[in-house]
Formats: sequence, C-alpha cells, structure tokens
Amino acid sequence: MLELFSGTMRRSLLWVPIPVWLVFGATVAVFTLVPPIDLAVSALFYDPSAGFLSRGRLWEQLAYHSVAALMYGVNLGLILWCVVRSLHRVRSRRRCVRDIAYLLLLLALAPGLVVNALLKEHWGRARPVQVAELGGSRVFSPAFVRSDQRGGSFSSGHAAAAAYLVVVAWLMGGRRRALWLALAILYALIVGAARITAGGHFLSDVLTSYCVVALAAFLLYGSLFGEPLQRAHGHGSPRPPDGDGNAPRAQ
Repeated sequence: MLELFSGTMRRSLLWVPIPVWLVFGATVAVFTLVPPIDLAVSALFYDPSAGFLSRGRLWEQLAYHSVAALMYGVNLGLILWCVVRSLHRVRSRRRCVRDIAYLLLLLALAPGLVVNALLKEHWGRARPVQVAELGGSRVFSPAFVRSDQRGGSFSSGHAAAAAYLVVVAWLMGGRRRALWLALAILYALIVGAARITAGGHFLSDVLTSYCVVALAAFLLYGSLFGEPLQRAHGHGSPRPPDGDGNAPRAQ
C-alpha cells in the first residue's frame, strides 16, 4: 500500500506532490462555485427541534477533547524518545533531532500560525450552529470569502491538529508505519466528522485544514532538507538502497 502511495506522489511542484495540489484546487473550486454544499452537508446532521444531533454526545466530546491531550502527549513523548534514543544510539542523534524539530516547526506554522492565528482569528466566518439556516442568527458566507460575522469557523483547528498526527505517523512510524498511518488517518477523519456533525465547522473548513497541513508538510520538509517528504523512511525502518542497490552507511 505504501509503495502505491509513494508511486502516485512522485511527481511534484515546489516539493508538493501533484495530487495534493489537485485536491486543494478542487476543494477551492467546488466550495467557491457551489457554496450551498456546506449548508446541505451540515443540514444532514441538524434537527430543528433538537439542534445538531451529535453535539454533546460522548463520542463527539471524546474526539473534541482528545486533540489537545494528544498534542501534548505525542509531542512530549517524541521529545523524550529522541533524548533516550540519542543517548543509546549516538549515530542516529542528528537525524532524530532534525525530524523532531521539523515536526514541531510544522505544528507551530500550519495548525498554529496559519489555521488558528491567521484564518480563524481574522476570516470571520460564522459556524454552522450560528447561521440562520441552521437555527442561529448570523449570515452564512462561502468558505473562501472573508466575512464580517465575527465567527471562528474557517478553518478547523482541531482538524488541522489531527492531520498533523498523520505526518507524525508517516515520519516516525518505523517498521509499523502502515499501521500508525492508518490509525492516524482514521483519527483525523473521526475528528473532522465530529466537528461537522456537532455544528462546529462546515465540511469546507475541515477539508481546508487538511489541505493546509498537507501543503505545509511537503513544502517545509523539501525546503529544509532538499528532499521530498514522501521519500522519508520511518525511524527503525530499513534505509532505502542507493543507486547501486546497496543500503547507505549510517551517518
């Protein structure tokens, strides 16, 4: 499965695979040309007499609150793991520190700066639970048009943080990368679904956050290290062979 993924992601522009650009472009085009899609999707989970059906439910609350806990737990765990690994395996210290620094920088730039500090704070889009069509009093606005409704819907901080964990799984998954990657993707989808079905975000908010993190992950990795992220091998995985078919020596 990973070989198929890598094969489809080889062609890139500015270190970002062409399929990622296409998904982002399609997201912008669809929700710009047909904004009511957002209302139609959110309306599927809304009952005029009861509000948004999953709001306050146990699974929705677990998905919502687990994101912050995982951000602290995963990142502190990675730092501690890197320290311990560096003490016992000196040769891997440089790469370990490099990868952890990259992940923390990605977290600060994509979910932190772009999504939460810039978009959510300044875009103004009202949340589904706030718009008149879904029981609120504010005006609905398209995803990629700034609004004066003083909302924090665009884009989803929780979805961006969950998508960051997919990058962590890809880069740090080691010999069980496929398993960790599958779990991280599933978790990101559950978090996105929780935010949509609870009226916290529109579908376009969630998809945009996924795209922002994906674009930032590839751009940042390529810019820093001069190689594409999709070729990075997980810690503990066999190193890819060089041009002569031999495994490179450890550095």
